[in-house]
Amino acid sequence: MPSSKAEIAIPVDSLLKLPSQAVYTHHSGQATATVAKKGEVIYVAATCDSLQREVEYYEELYYKARDALEQYKDSVQTETKQQSSNLLVKLITSFLMGFAAGALIKNIIIIFKRHGK
Repeated sequence: MPSSKAEIAIPVDSLLKLPSQAVYTHHSGQATATVAKKGEVIYVAATCDSLQREVEYYEELYYKARDALEQYKDSVQTETKQQSSNLLVKLITSFLMGFAAGALIKNIIIIFKRHGK
């Protein structure tokens, strides 16, 4: 991003004669410089519009990324819990099927031994 620079050159006598609440302002590119006199105090301010927009843009990106990461984390945790639950069901089912298959094979062997004698 190209730099912007706003300068104000004000003679001291003009600045001292400036009515209260009056302001000198100079704008150049995205930069703005302001000099104001309020009572016996002189205020000087400088801003850069594009820089503020950049900050807001990156803040918005940060919050979107943070929210997306939180959603992803939550979905991974939910999926992990579901997979753990599904794994337990699969293990119990496999154990029972293995037990039933073993009992069936045992009965078949017993039947063949009786008929073989």
